[in-house]
Amino acid sequence: MEDTIEFAVHTGDRRTAMEAAGSALRTAGHRVEALPGSITATSGNRVLTTLLGAMVHLSREYRRYEVVVSTTGCRSFLTLRHAGHGTAVAGGSIGATRRRARWQQVTSSVEGALRSAGVLVGRVDRAQ
Repeated sequence: MEDTIEFAVHTGDRRTAMEAAGSALRTAGHRVEALPGSITATSGNRVLTTLLGAMVHLSREYRRYEVVVSTTGCRSFLTLRHAGHGTAVAGGSIGATRRRARWQQVTSSVEGALRSAGVLVGRVDRAQ
């Protein structure tokens, strides 16, 4: 299963890329904490998700993502990855299906925000 995606962005627009990603995550209902070069986005309730698994309402399902920007040579990458893996196990196959669906929604919204901002060069999916 995919759990990391790298978006190649214009090197001169790293800050714009991070702002666009943060905005997309906020719009998707996440609480966003931004530090220089990274973003942590969370939503839902971790305890409820762990205790109730697939029975927890989607609006309260715990999700956590990290976004990090890095530059290698003349290329910059915005890396989006899951930061909380245990919740899919708590929900069994239903939790895993929900996790995949939310992952696709989040990656699509971040990619759309980067495209709209005009900073996206490409996308690389990575399974870890």
